[in-house]
Amino acid sequence: MDNFSNILIEKVKLDMNPFNRKVNVPYVKFRKANILRNDSTQHDWQHWGGYRDQIRQVLEQTLEHNRCGRGHILLLGAGNGNDVPISYIESIFERITIVDIDEKALDRFLAKSAHPEKYERAIIDLTGVGREVSSPDDLKEKVDDLLPKVDFSPLHPPFDVVMNLCFTTQLISAFFYRKKNRVVHTPEYSAQLDQLLERIHINIFESLRGLLASDGVIVHLTDTLLLQHMKTTGYTSPATFKTLELTGGNIRENLDLIYEHLPELAKQGLCLPGAFVHVHPQIMRLYKVELRFSLLWEFVHDEYEDRNYFVSAHVLTKL
Repeated sequence: MDNFSNILIEKVKLDMNPFNRKVNVPYVKFRKANILRNDSTQHDWQHWGGYRDQIRQVLEQTLEHNRCGRGHILLLGAGNGNDVPISYIESIFERITIVDIDEKALDRFLAKSAHPEKYERAIIDLTGVGREVSSPDDLKEKVDDLLPKVDFSPLHPPFDVVMNLCFTTQLISAFFYRKKNRVVHTPEYSAQLDQLLERIHINIFESLRGLLASDGVIVHLTDTLLLQHMKTTGYTSPATFKTLELTGGNIRENLDLIYEHLPELAKQGLCLPGAFVHVHPQIMRLYKVELRFSLLWEFVHDEYEDRNYFVSAHVLTKL
């Protein structure tokens, strides 16, 4: 890795610590539960083709750069598979394990497969606290005391590659999809949720270290910036204004420039909750960042809204 990347990663660790950043993206706005979210995006296979191509490029370059094997890949937060380059993965790996909390979504994933015999699937709650929390009020009362423990026992390691498919910013949001959700979201409570997300990810990454093959890698993808314009109301997300200003209106061709400015954007509270928990010091004691990528996920463009996500991908190897 070049010096610039090393310097930037160190800056990310310092400047993007969720304890320090402002919270201008309240959790209450991310309310769709996992199953409803998967239902709402189940028909987006064709629309997300460009994003899948970017994921494929990330995986191709990761395999070229690292000595990891091609035997077994684990896809965490696989959902419907609309953001997964399925045919490419099937052409490379002998075994594929897909994980989600939504069994019907995994059914839809497998319906896209040309080689279903390669697959195992597991229904796993990646929060590790789902059974302990019954409502938003319950979460608020318990948030400081929850000790996440994700049950990976249904899996059959070792894994040569683990891909975390943008589940980070969605993990806790499912708890807030309630028609009568009246939990008050203060900056203090948002900070408590940040710390819970950290504990969840520390548990996940600690567990994954024991599931990886000796030369295994983790490809951690996470949506980092919400770039949204609501046609019905005229609302435009703050991150959209900043990135358009930064790139002279050409976001697509300047993704690496946006990445370089993420510390600044994070300090302004424009990054999505949980977007940088993978660089928590407890996780960085177990892994090092080998590669990084910047992606644009063109999520939805219809008569109601234009919504994209800036997605960052980091390839981690065991120390």
